[in-house]
Amino acid sequence: MFRGNVCYGVQEAFIKGGARAPYKRWTGAQRFRCSIVYSGPKPCEACRIEEIFEEPLSILNSSDAFPDNAARREIESLPANCPNEGCSWKGLVKEYEAQHEGKCMFDRVPCKACRLLILRSEQEKHSERECEERTLNCKYCKASFNFKDIKAHDEVCQKFPMQCKDCGKKKIPREKFPEHSKSCVKSKVACPFTAVGCRALVEHEKQAEHEQASAQEHLRLLLDCLCQLRRQGDGPGEWQEDSGPGLYCAPEERPTATAASAKLTATLEQKTTALENIVCVLNREVERSSLTLEAFARQHRLDQEKIENLTNKVRQLERSLTLRDMQLSETEQKLRELEYCTHDGVFVWKITEFSRRRQEALAGRAPAMFSPAFFSSKYGYKMCLRLYLNGDGTGRGTHLSLFFVVMKGRFDALLKWPFSQKVTLMLLDQNNREHIIDAFRPDITSSSFQRPVSEMNIASGCPLFCPLSKLAGKSSYLRDDTIFIKAIVDLSGL
Repeated sequence: MFRGNVCYGVQEAFIKGGARAPYKRWTGAQRFRCSIVYSGPKPCEACRIEEIFEEPLSILNSSDAFPDNAARREIESLPANCPNEGCSWKGLVKEYEAQHEGKCMFDRVPCKACRLLILRSEQEKHSERECEERTLNCKYCKASFNFKDIKAHDEVCQKFPMQCKDCGKKKIPREKFPEHSKSCVKSKVACPFTAVGCRALVEHEKQAEHEQASAQEHLRLLLDCLCQLRRQGDGPGEWQEDSGPGLYCAPEERPTATAASAKLTATLEQKTTALENIVCVLNREVERSSLTLEAFARQHRLDQEKIENLTNKVRQLERSLTLRDMQLSETEQKLRELEYCTHDGVFVWKITEFSRRRQEALAGRAPAMFSPAFFSSKYGYKMCLRLYLNGDGTGRGTHLSLFFVVMKGRFDALLKWPFSQKVTLMLLDQNNREHIIDAFRPDITSSSFQRPVSEMNIASGCPLFCPLSKLAGKSSYLRDDTIFIKAIVDLSGL
């Protein structure tokens, strides 16, 4: 525990005895309280070194000792380490006793429940998750028990959920399980004719069905039982069959008993005949029901085939309708193109609902929009415009970006390539004063102006076409939530 040097007597006593306070005798001999208390009277170490022995002065007794405050202050000022493994605390002995002792997270303390020594830092975890003696509350009946008894409690808990093996129903409290077993329609019970030999175990809901289906078998068992009783009645004495069990019939009473037995036999034969007639009727009913079921099954198969055929037809009609919708969309697109189409290289594009389209561009749902196609002549170049309402590239978020696109046309084979005509783009001032104009002549080495091999070439134009600030407030470029963009293709040299 100590770091550094301390006098021999003090160090030995503190480390071996675990002393807390030094004591001193009037002779000047110094010892720690625990050394005196636990070791009894001892000879004075100083006297021994000086080879002086004066009884009783050289014998140290607890009654002669008094606290040595100077030695205590010396000990309290000594540097020390925490003795617990893993703890890095360092300081003075005084600080250890006042601040760290009894609070160290690496100190091992006994669990209050199981008395196991655990780290102070793991007390809460041990108490909640690991202690075998920790108290739990049953989540079903709320009763308290020790963790080690959890399995035993589950075996007797009246609220514990159980599952019926017959019907598969779950979460039945144990206290209600016997009642469920009696009423469960899927539980199996012995046939009422068990007494005469039927060994069937039948579900509650199928009891009547079993009795009806096994009527002949039950009658046969009854007949066997009756025959056995009659054979037992052929001896010198017999049990009266019509008087209940336990009544013996003497030989002299046999004529009367025989008559009663014959009467009982006749009654049983009448009942048997009646039951046989009932069974015949039931058999005929079963046959009729079977024929009806077969007819229903045939009709069901026919209905299923019709349903399948109709389903296939519906699918075909849906596919046809989808194709028609696509064709209609293409036709509508062509009509719109024809409506806005020009053939003189000049095109004015009217863009309505500007605010909504701008919000969609800001949200990223529709960052760009294409104009209808226009032509340089009836058999000339096919072109369109592409507009970014929130800008693109260097103009993103600050400008309208407007681009020119060369499209694949029907008469491209007759035209001169690459496309080299001057293009002028304009945002029209609706007061007809100051149009925003930008013009460029195509770079004939760019792939944007070569003969198209796909539906349209890569767009080329003006990413910084118009600052968005010019469209704010009462702008003459934006009226009634509408802007107009004009494109002019120079037809010189064509």
